[in-house]
Amino acid sequence: MSKIHNSDVYRLVAEMHCKNINKGFLSTLGTTFLALLYGAIDKDKSSVLITKEVNGEIIGFVSGTSSLRPIFKQLLHKPFSLFISLLRFSFSLSKLSKIIEIISIGKNNPMLGELPPYELLTIAVNPSHQGQGHAEDLFESLCDYFKKINVKNFKIIVGRDLSRAHSFYLKMGCNVAGEVEVHKGYKSIVYIKACS
Repeated sequence: MSKIHNSDVYRLVAEMHCKNINKGFLSTLGTTFLALLYGAIDKDKSSVLITKEVNGEIIGFVSGTSSLRPIFKQLLHKPFSLFISLLRFSFSLSKLSKIIEIISIGKNNPMLGELPPYELLTIAVNPSHQGQGHAEDLFESLCDYFKKINVKNFKIIVGRDLSRAHSFYLKMGCNVAGEVEVHKGYKSIVYIKACS
């Protein structure tokens, strides 16, 4: 497992995200934006990006944070790159409204304020390496990271219709905490995982 990254890794992780988490809204923003996002996650002190390699090739990753706000602030350190990455969406009101919904997720869902601040953001493994325990290893690596910084439990927000993801988190010992609406009209299930 690796926690030291560069721009080439961010691009690979972004491409992996687009290919493997393609039902989520973030993948529609493209690899250029996602590479910036994962760079911001990696550089933010309250967040983590962990990758896994097999034979020198990155085959999966997991990311987590205690708050989205510092990540968004980190993104603003590269204003020109951020502007260019989102330029093609500047006239799409639906895309812009969904970005605002993500930024204001806590305000729109008071229930989240009662849950642990730490969160698993994304996890993915290349299809050619799925079913070999790599997703489980990445999940446990995030748990270990959270344990080291004295986090007792964390949340995971999963779109209601992502049945494979629900099966995975239940298998990993996560418990359902409730339901939220990140994007208007689209329900997500919130899981809690104890780090002990």
